[in-house]
Amino acid sequence: MDKTTILYTKNTLLLILLITISSCSKDTPEVVNEEELITTIELNFSTQGEPDQTVRWETEAANSAEIVLKSNTEYDVQITFLDESDPSDIENINAEIIEEADEHQVFYEFSGVSVTYGQGTSDALDSDQNPVYINSIWNTSDANSGVVRVFLIHEPTTKSSTTRDGFGGETDVSVDIPIRIIEE
Repeated sequence: MDKTTILYTKNTLLLILLITISSCSKDTPEVVNEEELITTIELNFSTQGEPDQTVRWETEAANSAEIVLKSNTEYDVQITFLDESDPSDIENINAEIIEEADEHQVFYEFSGVSVTYGQGTSDALDSDQNPVYINSIWNTSDANSGVVRVFLIHEPTTKSSTTRDGFGGETDVSVDIPIRIIEE
């Protein structure tokens, strides 16, 4: 073999090696954040001078729970989202929601009753200081009956809407819970 052939062979092998190395992809695999499985929602209501009230609502079961609040009263409300699909391993989803506060929003929609709500003192905040409403304060008005629709919204496009549609994003869970406001 002459020097030209050896040089040509070496260069060809080097070129093949470079093509092979450069064609290998080093793409970072996309991290898939699975949607939370939520089977149960608990709402805990507390106000001065009254015993706490906890209402449990299972998303896939017939429920008879009802929220009963006094009129013209302020309540501290804590919502808890649970995955109880495995009774031996019940998972509280709140920590994940708080950790991903930018991607979540709790929203309450009232019909038939006059209730306003705002940020609770220990509520989680997203990176723009918007409340998530895991802890909120509800203020009741006159006695009446109706429904509160509870939403956990995933990746809302805004955090300042007054309607579910205005938030955009997707609904992780939504339940309708009867609410009755009684005379104080």
